[in-house]
Amino acid sequence: MQRNDYHDSGFIHFENFFGEKELQEIERVLKKFHKSWLSANEKDYKRGSINSHSITAGDYISEQERLEVFKFISQEKIREIISSIFPAKAVFLNTQLFFDPFNPRQHNYWHRDIQYTGLNIESQKEKIQQQNVVHFRIPFKPELGIELIPGTHKNWDLPEEEETRLAENGRTPSDSLERGKIIPLDRGDLLAFSANMIHRGLYGRNRFSFDIIFCDDTPDFKDFIDPKNQPNQQEIQVLNSELFHVR
Repeated sequence: MQRNDYHDSGFIHFENFFGEKELQEIERVLKKFHKSWLSANEKDYKRGSINSHSITAGDYISEQERLEVFKFISQEKIREIISSIFPAKAVFLNTQLFFDPFNPRQHNYWHRDIQYTGLNIESQKEKIQQQNVVHFRIPFKPELGIELIPGTHKNWDLPEEEETRLAENGRTPSDSLERGKIIPLDRGDLLAFSANMIHRGLYGRNRFSFDIIFCDDTPDFKDFIDPKNQPNQQEIQVLNSELFHVR
């Protein structure tokens, strides 16, 4: 059922997917990372940053905490979802934390992740039919959530949607779109959604969400996988998981 739902819409929303104990354990590590990241990147935050990444690079957390994050990423119930929605083998790509902008008047923006890869439009249209990148979003507090356009993980924008996303013909990326579907999220939920689809995060309520990103295990993504974010030889022996590229 999950495979069919995801194939049709490009997302699956699991309510109450995580228990409070498992949330508290990973939340402690993520809050530590976030505090250090804000201190080191204050200028970027005040200039408009709404996310950080590469938590498993270990710059702001200990080796043991890093291993805890890897264990969380590769737990069985997450692996089961990955195997149900990816057409073939998938691997861990990166992590992100999403938070509200420093400026409460800052606008959110419709986008497809692929638009930031440098590919032209025709190549993007081709690649979304062939490549799979999926975000697993885990909110740690009730939030407004994500607005997305179901089915656009495989289908291209309507003219107004492309003009909005690319800020053309007087449109801006924060304009409302008729086909947008809002998915409110609560603590304990999991939203698995395709990075290829048109979507935007909804700011407010002091959101704090953890994204785990997975992609096809193909050469296309080789240049996007940073070895620093992957387990070392000792860690992979503990994890015993095929989700990672060992560095």
